[in-house]
Amino acid sequence: MLDHYVESAARLSHSVVAGFPGPVRRHLAIVDQSRLRSDCLKLALGMQPRRWRVADVATVSELIQRVLPGEEFDVILVGGSTCSQIDLGDISSLAAAIPQTPILVAADCDDPERAHMILRAGARGFLPASHSLKVLIGALERVRTGGTYVPLSLTEAVPAAERAPWRALTPRQCDVLALIAEGKANKLIADALNMSESTVKAHVKQIIRRLKVANRTQAALLATRTGAGH
Repeated sequence: MLDHYVESAARLSHSVVAGFPGPVRRHLAIVDQSRLRSDCLKLALGMQPRRWRVADVATVSELIQRVLPGEEFDVILVGGSTCSQIDLGDISSLAAAIPQTPILVAADCDDPERAHMILRAGARGFLPASHSLKVLIGALERVRTGGTYVPLSLTEAVPAAERAPWRALTPRQCDVLALIAEGKANKLIADALNMSESTVKAHVKQIIRRLKVANRTQAALLATRTGAGH
């Protein structure tokens, strides 16, 4: 991963900068335990005049502590050597604590299924470290403006059913999921759908199992990103 960043930074041309006109400054948070990777990224992004303002921390808990007093970021970049080393709990915690800020994960893709688990946990995009700095910049801009970034290699690595996991849900479960995505509690869902609260709980349990997520928060994030339940 580091080799790609260093090589890309060294070869960064004016044509890359020209692709993003204007002196706009984006506030980027880098979460990476590797000091060297963070420094190389800060150096590379700093070669773009007034483009990125970068804050770097080693852990997700450190970043959340910075956000609590009111500091805001446009994008969060979580880095690691391989996707197997990315903590799914960290991604879920970030997505829950700062839902308005998109998360992009950059790591070697040694396990495509793990990469998809990272996306299901709340990341807006996944960037294999084999991609160039120019692609990283594009991915950061894409997720910052509300899009997602998943390379074609990962899209092709899973069956169609996995690309649209909500298709495994019944119509009633889709109704429940849509209300979960709106942040409604089980009692309100029961009232809205004219069912008992125990039935809602049973549906929620099946939704979590069929979507292969850890909890209802992750199910809501997946629904929001993909339009599930609508």
